[in-house]
Amino acid sequence: MTDITQIPTPLPLLILTDMDGTLLDHDTYSFADALPALERCRAAAIPVVPNTSKTRTELIALRDRLENTDPFIIENGSAICIPDQQIHLHGEETSYDEGFVELPLGVPIEEVHKILAPLRTRFKFETFSDWTLDQLVANTGLPREEAESACLRRYSEALLWKDSDKKKEEFIELLKQQGLHALQGGRFLSVLGAEADKGAALERLKQLYRPVLGDTPTVIALGDSHNDEAMLNAADIAVIIANPKARPPQVEGPEVIYSKATGPAGWNEVIQTLLDRFDVE
Repeated sequence: MTDITQIPTPLPLLILTDMDGTLLDHDTYSFADALPALERCRAAAIPVVPNTSKTRTELIALRDRLENTDPFIIENGSAICIPDQQIHLHGEETSYDEGFVELPLGVPIEEVHKILAPLRTRFKFETFSDWTLDQLVANTGLPREEAESACLRRYSEALLWKDSDKKKEEFIELLKQQGLHALQGGRFLSVLGAEADKGAALERLKQLYRPVLGDTPTVIALGDSHNDEAMLNAADIAVIIANPKARPPQVEGPEVIYSKATGPAGWNEVIQTLLDRFDVE
């Protein structure tokens, strides 16, 4: 485990974070315990970029609650959304939808559904699109409005696996053969394009930030589960947030830090210490 009080490293900094179980509490979806570190990042103009399985609609609403104006990455790395006030990150784009430029890295949801359809006869699973709103609320624990937003998927499908682990391995292999892959999150299995993952999205975002942060920004990534591994392995500093309900992500990077606390309290714990290391006021 790395000593996170070592000699300060110069800025700039770029923070990418998973949401559920990391910046958001696994059960309540609250980020209150992370507010001190979030406010410190905001005051220092350090970008905090959500990199999550959540949909674009979910993130737009969540960013308002977080008072966050930075870009965000949706559906496990399937697309980067850049707000109009950050046009300097992608100046050649002039087409906005609801105030955002969207840079796709995955495949359209229609293609995912087309491949999943014949697999239903061989495997037991249910998808978000199968459920009524009441079922979605019951299965996710989300409030009704947020549950509706979780259904508005553009590049991936979330499913609840109801078959054996052996069957899951066979299912994932068949997806690979057809240009898709699957990522296991805290609750659900996400199915998306083979070229899309949180690590690839991190690398693309890092390129976009180079005109602002320079060629070698220090990237801090925070996550708590298997579907965060690509992002954590692509970071300069990987922060694994404690999660008593799942095995920790397997990460081999230049620096790996494990939080003591879970969820947003763990997020606050580590980011505060790192900001001290980097002499951030």
